[in-house]
Amino acid sequence: MTAVATRVAAICDMIEEHRKSGAAICSRRAAAISAMIDDVAATAEGRPGTGGRRKQRMESACSYEELGELGVGLSGVVVRARDRATGECVAVKSLHPERAGGLGKLLREACFMAASGGHPSLVALRGVARTPGTMDDHSLVMDYVGPSLLDVLQARGRPFPEADVRGVMRQLLAGAEAMHRHRIAHRDIKSENILVGDGGAVRICDFGSAKSMAERDPPGRIAGTMEYMTPEVLAKNADQDLPVDAWSLGCVMAELLTGELLFRGEDEADQLREIFDVLGVPEERVCRALGPRALAGEVKQWRARQQQMRHRNRLRELLPDELLSDDGFVVLKGLLTCDPKKRMTAAAALRCPWFTDNVEDARARPAASAVSMIDATARTRRVDCSHHLLHDLTTA
Repeated sequence: MTAVATRVAAICDMIEEHRKSGAAICSRRAAAISAMIDDVAATAEGRPGTGGRRKQRMESACSYEELGELGVGLSGVVVRARDRATGECVAVKSLHPERAGGLGKLLREACFMAASGGHPSLVALRGVARTPGTMDDHSLVMDYVGPSLLDVLQARGRPFPEADVRGVMRQLLAGAEAMHRHRIAHRDIKSENILVGDGGAVRICDFGSAKSMAERDPPGRIAGTMEYMTPEVLAKNADQDLPVDAWSLGCVMAELLTGELLFRGEDEADQLREIFDVLGVPEERVCRALGPRALAGEVKQWRARQQQMRHRNRLRELLPDELLSDDGFVVLKGLLTCDPKKRMTAAAALRCPWFTDNVEDARARPAASAVSMIDATARTRRVDCSHHLLHDLTTA
């Protein structure tokens, strides 16, 4: 286990102990945890830390001038703001004071963002701020990026070509690999939680559902968005480990290539049916691991029917050669593998010929033109199309 993973787990365990005890996290303890989070960031970036022994104080929220609202939800609000000291534009996430356990959730998210180590494909944490004169009014200060990848795809009005998708996936897989190196699972990667910045660079955001593999008693709730959930998560019979992110990235890849969601069920059981209808029914060992939610009776019927068909897996039919080359299909099929033990990892995907034989697009920013289109539309309509930033606030 890495030093970053160990420190993240210690902070998460501390927050979980507060939750279990029912004791609120006071400002002094929040400041101490914030100092520990700073050390996590320093360790991840290879900088010398303080061992969590720095002066226990937080930056004031008054250091930022609010410029406009980005998103509002049941749990809180995200605004765009200007750093009064530097003039830089940032995003500030605040939780409603009455939200039970809100501060602990916010500090957990800060911890996972800090552990990203400033990777260019992950939204970076600037710090934790507190409103002066309050006890529990805290905020996350983050880099401001831009609209969501979903917004960009919708503004474009058509799917992306393979070369552009390869440029996006190269960045996203590198970001996921950086998280996984520190044993952190994001657990809610989707096109709405991917932001597109200047020049079309993409960055994964919203770490509110993230989990450390080293946590002593991690939250047992299922996290994520149904259309991007793995079979084992839909069956509610397995812990959400690192392979869940690889599957979600496969769903995003297919979405960019086709312009629509690959699997769209009415509920969790129907979502499983959608997956099996496209990918084929997994082998019996995998189905047994999924448990009762795998619809055992229907699985037998599907398997008998698919054995009479020429192709059990219809993924290639939905993404033919004109949309995706053989090398690209190897990556997609590897990510969208029902058996989590055989699912391709982010690191392994980046070693595939689809990426290694096409190094010329490594610095490509294919979404840049679509971002310009969104910006022009936003100016015309006088709305900020970045409203999906940290989408959990609108769905909590």
